[in-house]
Amino acid sequence: MNIERNTQIIIYSISYFLKRKIFGQKDPLIGGLVINERCNLNCKQCRVSNRKDIPDLSYMEIRKGLRTLYDRGIRLLYIEGGEPFLWTENKYQLGNIVNLARRMGFLWISIYTNGTFPLDVSADSFFVSLDGLKKTNNELRARGRNIFDKIIRNIQKSSHPNIIINFTINQKNECEIETFCEEMETIKQIKGIFFNFHTPYYGYDELFLDTRAKRPIIRRLLLLKNKYKKILNSKTALENILNNKWERPSDICFIYANNNLYKCCRAIGKSDVCKNCGYLMYAEIENVLKLSRNSIISAINYLPKK
Repeated sequence: MNIERNTQIIIYSISYFLKRKIFGQKDPLIGGLVINERCNLNCKQCRVSNRKDIPDLSYMEIRKGLRTLYDRGIRLLYIEGGEPFLWTENKYQLGNIVNLARRMGFLWISIYTNGTFPLDVSADSFFVSLDGLKKTNNELRARGRNIFDKIIRNIQKSSHPNIIINFTINQKNECEIETFCEEMETIKQIKGIFFNFHTPYYGYDELFLDTRAKRPIIRRLLLLKNKYKKILNSKTALENILNNKWERPSDICFIYANNNLYKCCRAIGKSDVCKNCGYLMYAEIENVLKLSRNSIISAINYLPKK
């Protein structure tokens, strides 16, 4: 099944590349679906937790959102929140959304989660947020409450072949990147680690790293890639970020949230957010489309091997 789906994804990606590079079509490649704004954590970098002013999308609204993304030509989907595992409506749960997207024709479905719930739906990959070792992660994401052990247990209990750690680098955790990589290397269920930088969606705060502060960190990541094979950021993309040579805003992704469609992200039009964007996956995709060899290899590493 994975071989067949991987083949479909590769064919779709080649077709997308040809349409974009030869025929100049600017269709998006990836779609994000925000199904709720609620979360069971209280992360320092976020303002979503326990918001009551924006209701969860209903199942029918989710169907409409998926259709909107699909009709744009998107076949690679990620589902996020809030915390998407909190979403329910009558008999429907997150797994039903994944199944709906699959039936609609999406080829790849990822879930972005905080990892405090069992990783038990049939998505193609899970991106689990961990922002440091136990003490640091608990301080950043749960105001000191111990969630780290629970997340690691959920990862270790899962038989899913494609669990990737999302580590968002900021002022408080950049000092333990090396020890974090070393610890994650010992957990066989973790396929890889992808690093992003803290983005000031809600203004500059004590977690923010400016461009000058980011550069030595990126140089460290470039060196660490030689030691820790689980680091999925490609060398080319990291070098582009080091030299601030990547396009923002991007036309490769659309986000559907609160029954609205956004190009690139929900902060589109906010120049400070765009200038200081830390979502490095866009840089990866940009380099794949430029046929960077190690970015393509990095992208292939996301596909399940069995």
